[in-house]
Amino acid sequence: MTAVAETEKDDRSLSDENKHRLVLIYGVLGRTYPTFEETDDPWTANGLSATPFHTLVSTCLSTMTVTARVVKACVPLYEKVSSFEDLASLGDDELREIIRPVAHYNRKTDLVKRMARQIIDEHGGEIPRNRDELMELPGVGRKVADIMMNFEFSEDSIAVDTHVLRVLNRLGIVNTTSSDKAADIINIETPPRFKRHAHECLIQHGMKICVSRRPKCDDCRVTQHCDYYAEHECT
Repeated sequence: MTAVAETEKDDRSLSDENKHRLVLIYGVLGRTYPTFEETDDPWTANGLSATPFHTLVSTCLSTMTVTARVVKACVPLYEKVSSFEDLASLGDDELREIIRPVAHYNRKTDLVKRMARQIIDEHGGEIPRNRDELMELPGVGRKVADIMMNFEFSEDSIAVDTHVLRVLNRLGIVNTTSSDKAADIINIETPPRFKRHAHECLIQHGMKICVSRRPKCDDCRVTQHCDYYAEHECT
């Protein structure tokens, strides 16, 4: 089984074998990686998730951007703003200059300003606590909504970003290029006891071991459950 097939199946459920493998994988990764609360996570250390406001704005700015650049943009931003009212009133040129370290800063300037105004106008300045309403906000896609639901609103949910999608495909748990489809599958099939911290262990594995260009299979603890390893290392 290849990591990503040329044609994708519409089936959004896992086989019994993959359900069993997923449980074993979560068990190993859960023992391997600490939760974000147990680490000096740069988001926590730099106040990027200090409040729901910070988490939402930081996550929107983080798309397609490495953490160091998100920190570089958000730390000075939060010296200027601490609410959606502050963000909405900040000049576009000033905001654009502050968030210049992140990818697509011009587009994100427009999106976060429109998001702030929509939250003020339609939600009384409060972030909606419903996934569907979150996804109606400019700049908020499935990943951002899942992060908010899991980390801010206590609804166990697994966010799928590029790192998590890569890990799941290489393992052979999913077979899709769509992060939204992978999120549908993994949120349905992950046993409740793992859902709270599944994103944290999967993303750490993707950033530290199952990296994009040259995965560190020699250092990986789940090779016995991995399709990629079976195809590339054991032939």
